[in-house]
Amino acid sequence: MRSLLIINPISGQGKAAREKRKLLDYASAAAHMRTVITSGPDDAAETAQKAAHDGYDLIIAAGGDGTINQVINGIGDIGIPLGIVPLGTGNVLAHDLGIPIHNTEKALEIIRRGKTRRVDVAKTNTRRFILMAGLGFDAAVIDSVSPKVKDVFGTMAYAPAIIEQLVKFTPARFRLTFNDKSVYETEAYAVIAANCGTYAYNFKIARQAIFDDGLLDIMVFEAGALTAINLVGQALDTIFQGTIAHPSTSYFRAAKVRVESEPSVRMQLDGDLHGESGVDIEVVPKALSLIVP
Repeated sequence: MRSLLIINPISGQGKAAREKRKLLDYASAAAHMRTVITSGPDDAAETAQKAAHDGYDLIIAAGGDGTINQVINGIGDIGIPLGIVPLGTGNVLAHDLGIPIHNTEKALEIIRRGKTRRVDVAKTNTRRFILMAGLGFDAAVIDSVSPKVKDVFGTMAYAPAIIEQLVKFTPARFRLTFNDKSVYETEAYAVIAANCGTYAYNFKIARQAIFDDGLLDIMVFEAGALTAINLVGQALDTIFQGTIAHPSTSYFRAAKVRVESEPSVRMQLDGDLHGESGVDIEVVPKALSLIVP
């Protein structure tokens, strides 16, 4: 079986670096495995695309959610299975699936067992994602953190960015148009279209969201009764209670939604910035073969 291992050399921090050395040792002893260490922002996507078209039987992505996002975009609709060795900062997908974090041996054991699950991905006008699209406040926070600072401080790098955005972020007027042609308009801080329930680490923000139901779980964190400080408190309530705790949060489920806003706001996909509002978001049912525990 021909396997391709794609490693992001800059994902994660100290412990991830040790796990990558173990992974390289494993790969060098596996005659069937080819290893590519990425060196640029699009390397993982381009490498995965070529491998899928060249008839590889398995792709393994070693890195964080951004690396996995790239690989998913490279694979496209080709049904090659994807295994994950989670070595990033957040590892949201691995937490949601129950894959051990920063543990090469256990992640590889899951891949060797080869249990696959067909899961949904979602797509915007130009790009696929597997976790979520976030428009507004959370994308502005990500935009405030430089990659170099994130590499050094990990998730702690987001704390000052959150404070900065709490001071200066203002709500936008959002218009959501669903696939049944219904329309919802409101002033809000953020819109999140989730394909999975986990938002960060193992914190669940949309407990109804699952990978293979053909639907997006869409949350609108509305303004009105909310202040910016209350927005963070509401998000924490949602995470820890597992429900939408505040009446100023609206919840929808749909296979497709168009998200527009005035003014335009930035958009993040799986934790990285990609575009802005004025975007169609829809599910691609069971488009990915994922190796799971």
